[in-house]
Amino acid sequence: MMLDLKPDETALFLDFDGTLVDLAPRPEAVTVSPALPAILARVQALFAGAAAVVSGRPVADLDGFLAPFRFVANGLHGLEARDAPDGAVVRRAPPASLDRVRQGIAASGIAATDGVLVEDKALTLAVHYRQAPDAQEAVLTLLHDLAAPHADLAVLAGKMVVEVKPSGFSKATAVEHCLTLPAFAGRRPLFVGDDVTDEDGMRAALARGGAAIKVGEGPTVAPVRLGTVSDVHRFLARLADGAA
Repeated sequence: MMLDLKPDETALFLDFDGTLVDLAPRPEAVTVSPALPAILARVQALFAGAAAVVSGRPVADLDGFLAPFRFVANGLHGLEARDAPDGAVVRRAPPASLDRVRQGIAASGIAATDGVLVEDKALTLAVHYRQAPDAQEAVLTLLHDLAAPHADLAVLAGKMVVEVKPSGFSKATAVEHCLTLPAFAGRRPLFVGDDVTDEDGMRAALARGGAAIKVGEGPTVAPVRLGTVSDVHRFLARLADGAA
Protein backbone atom coordinates (compact mmCIF):
# COMPACT_ATOMS: atom_id res chain seq x y z
CA MET A 1 0.00 0.00 0.00
CA MET A 2 1.30 3.44 -0.93
CA LEU A 3 -0.03 6.79 0.26
CA ASP A 4 1.37 10.14 -0.74
CA LEU A 5 1.64 11.51 2.78
CA LYS A 6 3.56 14.62 3.71
CA PRO A 7 4.04 14.63 7.47
CA ASP A 8 4.15 18.42 7.70
CA GLU A 9 0.79 18.66 5.90
CA THR A 10 -1.08 15.68 7.41
CA ALA A 11 -3.00 15.15 10.66
CA LEU A 12 -3.34 11.52 11.77
CA PHE A 13 -6.47 10.12 13.46
CA LEU A 14 -6.42 6.57 14.82
CA ASP A 15 -9.25 4.45 16.14
CA PHE A 16 -8.31 2.09 18.99
CA ASP A 17 -10.33 -1.17 19.10
CA GLY A 18 -9.93 -3.18 15.92
CA THR A 19 -7.32 -0.73 14.62
CA LEU A 20 -4.52 -0.47 17.20
CA VAL A 21 -5.57 -3.58 19.14
CA ASP A 22 -7.45 -6.71 18.15
CA LEU A 23 -11.02 -7.01 19.36
CA ALA A 24 -11.57 -9.11 22.48
CA PRO A 25 -14.60 -10.86 24.04
CA ARG A 26 -14.73 -8.13 26.72
CA PRO A 27 -13.52 -4.50 26.43
CA GLU A 28 -11.03 -4.86 29.28
CA ALA A 29 -9.50 -8.02 27.77
CA VAL A 30 -7.72 -6.41 24.80
CA THR A 31 -3.98 -6.96 24.49
CA VAL A 32 -1.66 -4.11 23.56
CA SER A 33 1.54 -4.96 21.73
CA PRO A 34 4.53 -3.93 23.88
CA ALA A 35 5.99 -2.16 20.85
CA LEU A 36 2.90 -0.04 20.13
CA PRO A 37 3.41 2.90 22.54
CA ALA A 38 6.91 3.54 21.17
CA ILE A 39 5.66 3.35 17.58
CA LEU A 40 2.91 5.85 18.36
CA ALA A 41 5.38 8.20 20.03
CA ARG A 42 7.56 8.15 16.93
CA VAL A 43 4.59 8.84 14.68
CA GLN A 44 3.44 11.66 16.95
CA ALA A 45 6.87 13.27 16.67
CA LEU A 46 6.89 12.82 12.90
CA PHE A 47 3.59 14.73 12.62
CA ALA A 48 4.78 17.43 15.06
CA GLY A 49 1.99 16.56 17.48
CA ALA A 50 -0.80 16.42 14.89
CA ALA A 51 -1.83 12.87 15.83
CA ALA A 52 -4.89 11.85 17.83
CA VAL A 53 -6.61 8.73 19.07
CA VAL A 54 -10.38 8.84 18.43
CA SER A 55 -12.36 6.13 20.20
CA GLY A 56 -15.65 5.10 21.69
CA ARG A 57 -13.77 4.37 24.92
CA PRO A 58 -13.22 6.91 27.69
CA VAL A 59 -9.87 8.70 27.43
CA ALA A 60 -8.86 7.29 30.83
CA ASP A 61 -9.17 3.76 29.44
CA LEU A 62 -7.00 4.67 26.45
CA ASP A 63 -4.37 6.11 28.78
CA GLY A 64 -4.29 2.92 30.78
CA PHE A 65 -3.77 0.75 27.73
CA LEU A 66 -1.25 2.97 25.90
CA ALA A 67 0.90 4.15 28.84
CA PRO A 68 3.42 5.69 28.91
CA PHE A 69 2.44 7.22 25.56
CA ARG A 70 0.38 10.41 25.94
CA PHE A 71 -1.62 11.88 23.10
CA VAL A 72 -4.35 14.19 21.90
CA ALA A 73 -7.55 12.19 22.35
CA ASN A 74 -11.26 12.23 21.71
CA GLY A 75 -13.12 9.61 23.70
CA LEU A 76 -16.73 8.45 23.79
CA HIS A 77 -17.28 9.45 20.16
CA GLY A 78 -16.23 13.04 20.77
CA LEU A 79 -17.98 13.56 24.12
CA GLU A 80 -14.56 13.69 25.80
CA ALA A 81 -11.66 15.74 24.45
CA ARG A 82 -8.05 16.23 25.47
CA ASP A 83 -6.51 18.88 23.26
CA ALA A 84 -2.88 18.32 24.28
CA PRO A 85 -1.03 15.23 25.52
CA ASP A 86 -0.51 16.82 28.94
CA GLY A 87 -3.87 18.60 29.01
CA ALA A 88 -7.04 18.00 30.96
CA VAL A 89 -9.93 15.93 29.65
CA VAL A 90 -13.03 18.03 28.98
CA ARG A 91 -16.31 16.12 29.22
CA ARG A 92 -19.76 17.02 27.98
CA ALA A 93 -22.60 16.81 30.51
CA PRO A 94 -24.95 13.87 29.80
CA PRO A 95 -28.61 14.70 29.13
CA ALA A 96 -31.22 13.59 31.66
CA SER A 97 -32.70 11.33 28.99
CA LEU A 98 -29.64 9.08 29.17
CA ASP A 99 -30.48 8.24 32.75
CA ARG A 100 -33.96 7.15 31.67
CA VAL A 101 -32.40 4.80 29.12
CA ARG A 102 -30.07 3.54 31.84
CA GLN A 103 -33.09 2.72 34.00
CA GLY A 104 -34.81 1.04 31.07
CA ILE A 105 -31.82 -1.19 30.38
CA ALA A 106 -31.71 -2.22 34.03
CA ALA A 107 -35.45 -2.94 34.11
CA SER A 108 -35.28 -5.01 30.91
CA GLY A 109 -33.05 -7.66 32.43
CA ILE A 110 -30.95 -7.83 29.25
CA ALA A 111 -27.79 -7.90 31.38
CA ALA A 112 -28.84 -11.29 32.71
CA THR A 113 -28.65 -12.79 29.21
CA ASP A 114 -25.69 -15.15 29.06
CA GLY A 115 -22.88 -13.50 27.09
CA VAL A 116 -24.40 -9.99 27.06
CA LEU A 117 -22.40 -7.21 28.74
CA VAL A 118 -23.83 -3.81 29.66
CA GLU A 119 -21.09 -1.18 29.80
CA ASP A 120 -21.99 2.11 31.49
CA LYS A 121 -19.50 4.78 30.37
CA ALA A 122 -21.38 7.57 32.20
CA LEU A 123 -21.79 9.64 29.01
CA THR A 124 -22.83 6.68 26.84
CA LEU A 125 -24.36 3.25 27.41
CA ALA A 126 -23.11 0.25 25.44
CA VAL A 127 -24.51 -3.27 25.26
CA HIS A 128 -22.03 -5.85 23.93
CA TYR A 129 -23.17 -9.19 22.54
CA ARG A 130 -19.95 -10.57 21.04
CA GLN A 131 -20.32 -13.68 23.21
CA ALA A 132 -24.05 -13.93 22.50
CA PRO A 133 -24.54 -13.25 18.76
CA ASP A 134 -28.10 -14.58 18.86
CA ALA A 135 -29.01 -11.63 21.12
CA GLN A 136 -28.35 -9.07 18.36
CA GLU A 137 -32.00 -8.45 17.47
CA ALA A 138 -33.08 -8.20 21.10
CA VAL A 139 -30.30 -5.71 21.92
CA LEU A 140 -30.96 -3.56 18.85
CA THR A 141 -34.72 -3.50 19.45
CA LEU A 142 -34.36 -2.67 23.15
CA LEU A 143 -31.98 0.24 22.68
CA HIS A 144 -33.86 1.68 19.72
CA ASP A 145 -37.11 1.51 21.68
CA LEU A 146 -35.58 3.13 24.76
CA ALA A 147 -33.88 5.91 22.82
CA ALA A 148 -36.70 6.66 20.36
CA PRO A 149 -38.66 9.04 22.63
CA HIS A 150 -35.59 11.23 23.16
CA ALA A 151 -34.52 13.53 20.33
CA ASP A 152 -31.27 14.29 22.13
CA LEU A 153 -30.11 10.67 21.97
CA ALA A 154 -28.79 8.55 19.12
CA VAL A 155 -28.25 4.80 18.72
CA LEU A 156 -24.95 3.67 17.26
CA ALA A 157 -24.45 0.07 16.13
CA GLY A 158 -20.89 -1.24 15.82
CA LYS A 159 -19.20 -4.63 15.71
CA MET A 160 -21.26 -6.76 18.10
CA VAL A 161 -22.14 -3.72 20.22
CA VAL A 162 -24.97 -1.19 20.29
CA GLU A 163 -24.50 2.13 22.02
CA VAL A 164 -26.81 4.96 23.09
CA LYS A 165 -25.16 8.36 23.18
CA PRO A 166 -26.08 12.04 23.07
CA SER A 167 -26.87 13.06 19.50
CA GLY A 168 -24.72 15.57 17.64
CA PHE A 169 -21.41 13.94 18.52
CA SER A 170 -19.46 11.44 16.43
CA LYS A 171 -15.99 10.66 15.22
CA ALA A 172 -16.63 13.24 12.51
CA THR A 173 -17.17 15.98 15.08
CA ALA A 174 -14.04 14.75 16.86
CA VAL A 175 -12.02 15.20 13.65
CA GLU A 176 -13.50 18.65 13.06
CA HIS A 177 -12.70 19.68 16.63
CA CYS A 178 -9.08 18.56 16.40
CA LEU A 179 -8.59 20.42 13.12
CA THR A 180 -9.21 23.66 15.03
CA LEU A 181 -6.23 23.00 17.32
CA PRO A 182 -2.94 24.77 16.55
CA ALA A 183 -0.99 21.57 15.89
CA PHE A 184 -3.67 20.30 13.47
CA ALA A 185 -4.86 23.48 11.77
CA GLY A 186 -4.32 23.65 8.01
CA ARG A 187 -3.45 19.97 7.70
CA ARG A 188 -5.23 17.29 5.69
CA PRO A 189 -6.63 14.53 7.90
CA LEU A 190 -5.91 10.82 7.56
CA PHE A 191 -8.37 8.64 9.47
CA VAL A 192 -7.63 4.96 10.15
CA GLY A 193 -10.44 2.77 11.52
CA ASP A 194 -12.17 -0.59 11.27
CA ASP A 195 -15.80 -0.23 12.33
CA VAL A 196 -19.06 1.28 11.13
CA THR A 197 -18.59 3.95 13.79
CA ASP A 198 -15.34 5.01 12.10
CA GLU A 199 -17.00 5.73 8.78
CA ASP A 200 -18.12 9.16 10.03
CA GLY A 201 -14.51 10.05 10.78
CA MET A 202 -13.42 8.77 7.38
CA ARG A 203 -16.07 10.84 5.61
CA ALA A 204 -14.96 13.93 7.51
CA ALA A 205 -11.34 13.30 6.53
CA LEU A 206 -12.19 12.78 2.87
CA ALA A 207 -14.41 15.89 2.83
CA ARG A 208 -11.42 17.91 4.03
CA GLY A 209 -9.31 16.66 1.12
CA GLY A 210 -7.62 14.05 3.26
CA ALA A 211 -7.43 10.26 3.22
CA ALA A 212 -8.96 7.24 4.95
CA ILE A 213 -7.85 3.68 5.59
CA LYS A 214 -10.23 0.84 6.41
CA VAL A 215 -8.88 -2.00 8.56
CA GLY A 216 -10.36 -5.41 7.79
CA GLU A 217 -13.40 -6.40 5.78
CA GLY A 218 -16.75 -4.76 5.19
CA PRO A 219 -18.12 -1.86 3.14
CA THR A 220 -16.36 1.46 3.54
CA VAL A 221 -15.89 4.92 2.07
CA ALA A 222 -12.14 4.53 2.51
CA PRO A 223 -10.18 4.17 -0.74
CA VAL A 224 -7.36 2.26 0.97
CA ARG A 225 -7.57 -0.91 3.06
CA LEU A 226 -5.30 -2.76 5.50
CA GLY A 227 -6.04 -6.34 6.45
CA THR A 228 -5.25 -6.62 10.14
CA VAL A 229 -4.16 -4.79 13.28
CA SER A 230 -0.64 -6.12 12.69
CA ASP A 231 -0.72 -4.49 9.26
CA VAL A 232 -1.61 -1.18 10.94
CA HIS A 233 1.39 -1.52 13.25
CA ARG A 234 3.67 -2.21 10.30
CA PHE A 235 2.20 0.74 8.39
CA LEU A 236 2.75 3.09 11.34
CA ALA A 237 6.31 1.83 11.86
CA ARG A 238 7.11 2.34 8.18
CA LEU A 239 5.45 5.73 8.33
CA ALA A 240 7.69 6.74 11.22
CA ASP A 241 10.69 5.51 9.19
CA GLY A 242 9.61 7.56 6.17
CA ALA A 243 8.90 4.44 4.10
CA ALA A 244 5.06 4.37 3.88
